[in-house]
Amino acid sequence: MINGTEKPVVNYLTQLGTLLCVLLLLAPGISAQKAQRKRVVVPPPEPQITQKEIDELSEAASKSRATLIEASQTYRESLERLLALQKQEEERVAAIVEKDRGLLEMGLIPKRQFEESEQNLAEAQSKSAETQRQIGSVDHLVAEVRAAEELAKMPTLTQGATRSTAMLIRYVGKSRWAMTDLEKIDAFFRLKFGRVLPVSAFGQTATHSHLGFDHHDAIDVAVHPDTVEGQELIDYLRSQGISFIAIRGSIPGSATGAHIHIGPPSRRIISQQ
Repeated sequence: MINGTEKPVVNYLTQLGTLLCVLLLLAPGISAQKAQRKRVVVPPPEPQITQKEIDELSEAASKSRATLIEASQTYRESLERLLALQKQEEERVAAIVEKDRGLLEMGLIPKRQFEESEQNLAEAQSKSAETQRQIGSVDHLVAEVRAAEELAKMPTLTQGATRSTAMLIRYVGKSRWAMTDLEKIDAFFRLKFGRVLPVSAFGQTATHSHLGFDHHDAIDVAVHPDTVEGQELIDYLRSQGISFIAIRGSIPGSATGAHIHIGPPSRRIISQQ
């Protein structure tokens, strides 16, 4: 029989035993949580690039550019030979048109024959013009490759920043560029100068694909940056926050390949053998 003094002691011991049992049951879970909290994930060490590797990458890039320029020159020479043949054909057909014109005036041939001669001349002129356009596209590409060498020497540009050298002007716009922006650029140019914007390359062209250059998201405009048209276009692009590279030529002091490249810089996509 438990008296009044012993009863509280028994109750206290019973409660203490119960609390110890609960703590023993919870101990594994608490220990696991502490272990999880103490677990530290160590990130893998960042790869270290040595100066030698940087120099090797720079040399490889220079060789790649040199190879591309060499391939471009070879391609340009083949286009020039083709253009010479096309010009000869154009002159031959033009002579036929003049002869048929005289015969038509004398009533010796039907009008349909003269019209066919004119059509043949138009086709010959179109072929020559296309080859000339391709030659211009090669010149633009070579100018961009040389410009890339200049850009590589520049510090990384922030949005809204401009850098200028004797060869180029580089502007990084704040606007999100889209090829459909050409519509508003063309509208500005038409309103300002009364003629269509002279686009020489819209996105990827056969020349860029042939030489392994990515030009999908860019537009080339065949105007010299230092002309009135070029300066007005540059000012407009800046006002719209549109990125561009205004290239004065493939080499300093030469206007060959001069144009305004609108959009992100082009890059090499394949290696030419």
